[in-house]
Amino acid sequence: MNICFGEKLKELRIANNLTQEKLANHLGVSFQTISKWERGDSYPDINMLPIIAEFFEISIDDLLGFDKAKKEKKISEYLGLYDEYRLKDRKKVFLKFKKAVKEFPNDYRIMVRYMELFREEKEHITVEQWKNKDFSKYERIADEITAIYDKIQNNCTDDSIRIWSKRLMCEHLFYRYQCCGYDEKYRKQALDILDTMPSLSYSREYLAMMDTDEKQIETVREKAIEELLYLLQNTLLIHCISRLDDKYSLEFRINLVEHINELIKTFDNDDNCKNRMHLIYNYGRLGYFYYGIGNKEKAIECFKTAMKSAKQYDENPNAEYVYRFYEKEGRFHGMNMQMRIKELMTEHYDLSDEFKSSKDFQSVLQIPNT
Repeated sequence: MNICFGEKLKELRIANNLTQEKLANHLGVSFQTISKWERGDSYPDINMLPIIAEFFEISIDDLLGFDKAKKEKKISEYLGLYDEYRLKDRKKVFLKFKKAVKEFPNDYRIMVRYMELFREEKEHITVEQWKNKDFSKYERIADEITAIYDKIQNNCTDDSIRIWSKRLMCEHLFYRYQCCGYDEKYRKQALDILDTMPSLSYSREYLAMMDTDEKQIETVREKAIEELLYLLQNTLLIHCISRLDDKYSLEFRINLVEHINELIKTFDNDDNCKNRMHLIYNYGRLGYFYYGIGNKEKAIECFKTAMKSAKQYDENPNAEYVYRFYEKEGRFHGMNMQMRIKELMTEHYDLSDEFKSSKDFQSVLQIPNT
């Protein structure tokens, strides 16, 4: 049985935003005594243990750090559950982590993943709630996200967790501003957080491009390429492809999407569902853009490629079905990629009834579902 009192005491003190001096005042000892306890140079008198445990509202066993290896194993099980099942059964994982943050209230690895799961939980607002602008459920979620974020930023010393939580908090604040119709303060808060985050040139992805003979860096580079492609796709998608104004012509957008597709296909592999998903959507967009410039033959070709690629995507056992990303609208439960692309082509793209009733377009829709 290992005793980790000093380490546990320091963890509890920091988690409760206490200096050594403040804790010493609460316990009636000197701050030098607290420092010695945390370093493991000495231990408190046995009569002092119940007082310290009561102050932090924990058991003496927890205070002494008994069975730390057992706890770490349990935390690792939670982290493994998150990695393996988050996209397969998110609701189950969310409920597990709801229990985990109570079981391990000071473990920031648990907290930031719970924050990530909470970010997606907002998508369970019903269609009726959206219509009536009833965001009371989301308000409860928002308060808890904010409390977790503040705790991480005030106490966590792991930069990767701190930055992860900043990204999640920015998304959360922009969501409040854009979707819930709240005031400008949420947008300003998000922008203030963004200003504190590192730029791409300081990131792991950029540094992985540096010349090195270390063989182990190869995996890091491959991951960096994957993430850079994802960033490129999403940034250009928002800035150039999805704009409703006329700043970029359809010809420019066609050229841009085709170049993005070539890059994605250059580094494609069967396991990369994100890039495959981008290709499917991009071919759908290309079909719509070609239709817009009057090249209906090319439009049909792109629509057909999108449908065939969607069929292949749905046959991949590792595919992340698209409905998970649109549940907030309450229309995509159980929808696979082929269904989503069909819906885009028939209901969302501004195509004429004559074109949609044509033999060529109908042949695209007849590509069989899995």
